[in-house]
Amino acid sequence: MDPFQISENQQLLLLICAIYITCILVFWPLMTVCIWSAAIAIGLMPFHKQLLRIVKPSVSVTFITLWVLLVILLVLSVSASILYGNIDHIGTMVASLVHGFKNTGISAFLPTFTEAQVSHMPETLVQLLLQSLLSLTSNVMQSLISIIIFFLSLSMLLYYGDQIWNTLTRTLSPKLFFAVEKMAEISSNTIYALIIVQISAALISFLLAIPFFTFLGVDDPLLFATLIGLAMLIPLIGAQIMILFFALYFLSLGDTWSAVITLLVGYPLLSGWIDFYYRPVMMGKRVAIPPVMMMIGILAGVPFMGIAGFIIGPVLVALAVTGYKILAEEVCDPAFRSHQN
Repeated sequence: MDPFQISENQQLLLLICAIYITCILVFWPLMTVCIWSAAIAIGLMPFHKQLLRIVKPSVSVTFITLWVLLVILLVLSVSASILYGNIDHIGTMVASLVHGFKNTGISAFLPTFTEAQVSHMPETLVQLLLQSLLSLTSNVMQSLISIIIFFLSLSMLLYYGDQIWNTLTRTLSPKLFFAVEKMAEISSNTIYALIIVQISAALISFLLAIPFFTFLGVDDPLLFATLIGLAMLIPLIGAQIMILFFALYFLSLGDTWSAVITLLVGYPLLSGWIDFYYRPVMMGKRVAIPPVMMMIGILAGVPFMGIAGFIIGPVLVALAVTGYKILAEEVCDPAFRSHQN
């Protein structure tokens, strides 16, 4: 028998791989949508399995998909309502910041506005927001199709997720199945930590910000809390930048006391303990890699892969760490397992 002859199963596998590669290349603009739908499906899979105990799969998938849609619409509508309803206040804050530090070294780090833009700052902010939205949705029809595909993919992956996984893994050897199962578990836990913990951290920061800014005596503590909560959704630097913005705003008003309280009390309360205690502890319960590695994955993923890198980067880092552990335990050093135990 020719050692280079390809079996029928291998030929079939090559054909299917070629089809999938073609699909990925053709539908590449939709890969970000597919990655996020898969990530959210993985994060919600435990909840789906709990619901399967009392309802049919179709009912569970429909219920979860509708709730995801409602939650997204609720968050967007409430946030937009609060921000737009306070656009004059936000414009006043930005204008005060620009004027207050106009002739200082800090002005080099602030956005550049013309005098006309500063004098009509609310309108300027609305125009900038509209320009940003138009740049993200330059093709309205494509954006609409992407949203539809997101929810269809989410429901499909929830419904067929276990079946797809069993089909892909049932022919693997025991050792390879162990490695794949371990990596799948780490990937699932990493995605859970990224999405669920990130959302819960934003919610906690929002709730804590309301009494904090009420204590400071700001005009609209709900607006300040909303800005903090939305900023917390941006990994690593969002909340810190927003807190720094508030501190500089208070300084521009000559309110040094509020600026100091914001930095010395507000940062630890609204961001510090969440970033360095809550998030690592919650991630540590599900992810068997150091939180620092998660941060490296995000820092490396987002700049090079865009918003999809928020998921892909940490997952790849987690898989690399897990692969090293499996290699050390199963191949290079069989005594590694006993040492770990």
